[in-house]
Amino acid sequence: ELPFRMLARKYGTELCYTPMIYSGPFASDPAYREAPENGFQTCPGDRPLVAHFCGNDPEVLLAAARHVVDQVDAIDLNLGCPQRVAYAGHFGSYLLDRSDRDLVCSIVKRLSDALPVPVFCKIRLLDEPEDTLRLARQLEASGASLLA
Repeated sequence: ELPFRMLARKYGTELCYTPMIYSGPFASDPAYREAPENGFQTCPGDRPLVAHFCGNDPEVLLAAARHVVDQVDAIDLNLGCPQRVAYAGHFGSYLLDRSDRDLVCSIVKRLSDALPVPVFCKIRLLDEPEDTLRLARQLEASGASLLA
């Protein structure tokens, strides 16, 4: 949230992330975008800033990111959320199965090709270290600039 980010910046934090933003309603609903509880508020002193999105559709994520890209320094794709809502919406860590790898890579590629800011990915460690390394390499090859 903006007040917390500004407090953290006062004490030396250099890079902050927004709360998780649901790409679907953010992309299509102006009223949703304007409501501060839906994840995006900023001010001139709130830089550098990363907008943290969740979703599973490259075009919807791109549309959502375009609403804030001129106010942030990077876009982050949430591939780490293990919450029940992520399971129900098929996003976050529930996109880390091999069966979704092409989709995840297509999202990263679409965002990195179309946006003027870097694309980051928040991931979870997979069960096998080699699988995590394979995922990291695939995300990097798709255009991810940072993995966290």
